[in-house]
Order: sequence, then C-alpha cells, then structure tokens
Amino acid sequence: MENPQLNALRDQINAVDEKLVQLLEQRFAIVKEVGVVKQAAKLPIRDEKREQAVLDWLKAKVDDEALQPAIQAIFQTIMDEAKKLE
Repeated sequence: MENPQLNALRDQINAVDEKLVQLLEQRFAIVKEVGVVKQAAKLPIRDEKREQAVLDWLKAKVDDEALQPAIQAIFQTIMDEAKKLE
C-alpha cells in the first residue's frame, strides 16, 4: 500500500542523503590534502587535540541533547575513516 506522506518524507531524506554524500566526498578530498601536508611536515596522522576540538565543537553546535551521542558517533566514524585516507 502506497503512503504519499511517507513517500514524500523519504524523498526528503533521499535529498538530504544526496547532499551528505557530496559533502563527505568534499571532506575526504580535503583530508587527502591534509595527509600530504602532514607527511611533508613529518607530522603524525592522529591529532588528538584536533579530534577533541571537533567533538567539543559538536557538543556546542548540536541543540538537541538527545541527538548528541548519535552525531558524535557519526563524526567519530568520519574522523576514523579520514585517518585511513591520510
């Protein structure tokens, strides 16, 4: 059974997902450049201060406290995958 309201909401989710994919591709392209700079400067891939700063920024940025753990987990995964690309 088709549900027009549900389909419309799913279309909205798909549009957001499309943007997320584009932004992640852009972010990972920048991450690769960061890796080149770090390698040239003989800097370690992992920067714990930077990671903590990102997580602290997220905590301040996310208004809905109930969403904070999920969003932080997603960003932790993004940062973990980024380290693999660096």
